[in-house]
Amino acid sequence: MIWHVQNENFILDSTRIFMKAFHLLLFHGSFIFPECILIFGLILLLMIDLTSDKKDRPWFYFISSTSLVISITALLFRWREEPIISFSGNFQTNNFNKIFQFLILLCSTLCIPLSVEYIECTEMAITEFLLFVLTATLGGMFLCGANDLITIFVAPECFSLCSYLLSGYTKRDLRSNEATMKYLLMGGASSSILVHGFSWLYGSSGGGDRASRNCEWSYQYTNV
Repeated sequence: MIWHVQNENFILDSTRIFMKAFHLLLFHGSFIFPECILIFGLILLLMIDLTSDKKDRPWFYFISSTSLVISITALLFRWREEPIISFSGNFQTNNFNKIFQFLILLCSTLCIPLSVEYIECTEMAITEFLLFVLTATLGGMFLCGANDLITIFVAPECFSLCSYLLSGYTKRDLRSNEATMKYLLMGGASSSILVHGFSWLYGSSGGGDRASRNCEWSYQYTNV
């Protein structure tokens, strides 16, 4: 009986969380439209790779490049929009972070055609490489608009983990394996120090967003 009640409570809590996430995505999804295009491209690459027997490399290059170009176009069309803070203060959109998002998208767009010869020489899987590049791009774009301590931590982790995987992409190369191990150890140590600092900031401010931190520190400074 107790297990049945706990199971019902778990289902209800999961439903509430899902509905809240769906509500945020429905009403705030337009604010991250360039990022949503990259997510759609990632899902499309995964679906084609899972369902297709023949790995048509030009088709994979076309999907990834097209998603990046469309994302750049959507970002440029939103240049004249007013600054917006969405997702309960976790993400902000303004012209300043759009500049860095454009640079990240441009570098990723140039990276794909420049890597064609390298992938053919290494004879490695093309799908994984493109997935890592797009996911790293997505993490960098979310980092540009991060307005919360949790978002500021999760976005670089998404970016850095894909960088670890890209550095160890050629598994048969000993130098690649060594670079991945060093990169992983240094990145893990850096992330732990970053989380420790964020915990102090969160505890001293009472909130995760930068606005609440600034207000709290300003209030303490005026009292002193």
